[in-house]
Amino acid sequence: MHAVYALAAMRKSGRAAIYHCGNVDNRRKTKGRQAVDRLDALKVFCTVVETGSFRGGADRMGVSTSSVTNQIAALETRFGVRLLNRTTRRMSMTEEGRHCYQMAQRILGDIGTLEDDLSGAHRDVRGLLRIDMPGLVSRLFVAPHLSSFLARYPAINLRATVSDRLVDMVEEGIDIMIRIGDLPDSGLLARKLMSTNYICCASPTYLKRCGTPVSPEQLSDFDCLNFILPKSRQIRAWQFVDPGQPDQEALQHDPVGRVAMDHVDSLIAMCETGAGIAQFTSLSVAEQLKDGRLVAILADWQAPGPSVSALFHHRHHKVARVQVFLDFLSGVFNP
Repeated sequence: MHAVYALAAMRKSGRAAIYHCGNVDNRRKTKGRQAVDRLDALKVFCTVVETGSFRGGADRMGVSTSSVTNQIAALETRFGVRLLNRTTRRMSMTEEGRHCYQMAQRILGDIGTLEDDLSGAHRDVRGLLRIDMPGLVSRLFVAPHLSSFLARYPAINLRATVSDRLVDMVEEGIDIMIRIGDLPDSGLLARKLMSTNYICCASPTYLKRCGTPVSPEQLSDFDCLNFILPKSRQIRAWQFVDPGQPDQEALQHDPVGRVAMDHVDSLIAMCETGAGIAQFTSLSVAEQLKDGRLVAILADWQAPGPSVSALFHHRHHKVARVQVFLDFLSGVFNP
């Protein structure tokens, strides 16, 4: 009888052990699914932020709007905070939402890098790439070389916008943005593509007719064409470096002129027709200096100008299509 009881106890204990192990496995599977679900929800959240709407996020991801809404709601419930302010007309991130987006970018970027490294996806570059750049940069540097880039990477689809306006990369879904000048403190990563100088120049006919200044102080004796800064509406001071003190900070000079405009191309056109002397970045007048329509003067006094940089998200730091285009840009600006 005792043997029967012992056997029954062993069977019962074994069933309990088996049942207990089953529970552990189930809990592990559940936790794994939850972790994947959270990553998916973070992807949905970032896509909604980058497209600016739930419907835009749903269209980009190929899912229903209700699915996106449920994912965001689940994420907010999980974190216990509101991530997005939503009205019938617009959507905006809360402070917690901004923090979540920044952290999610890093997490998803690291996951994307891991997937690329393990799957070898970097050898098969594909996908949609969205870029934004100033018209001058597109016309002189990028557009003439895009056909070779697309031929090298046939699986990449390119969407390029050309503008000089301020662009919100998150809201407009831009992967890479090229800009000239000081970079905003936006948390974006930047790759410097090119340095420029401030160059004073005039047409050959103007210099033949009026002579050539040999120092910035002599500019007051010439016709100077000034540039109006679009934001401040103030006339931009001309920048120089004393050739006798090249390590010193740039000197600012404000030559008196009868003409001031806020459109660089129009000032260049005036210079070409012999209206006077103006100061531009070397990037702006590269074509005119090369073909002789304009002549550089005060070469020893040239000051460093704004840099040309490519900006991109932290989460895209090692995304293959972003990296190959950044490398392409580096080659274009530094052949």
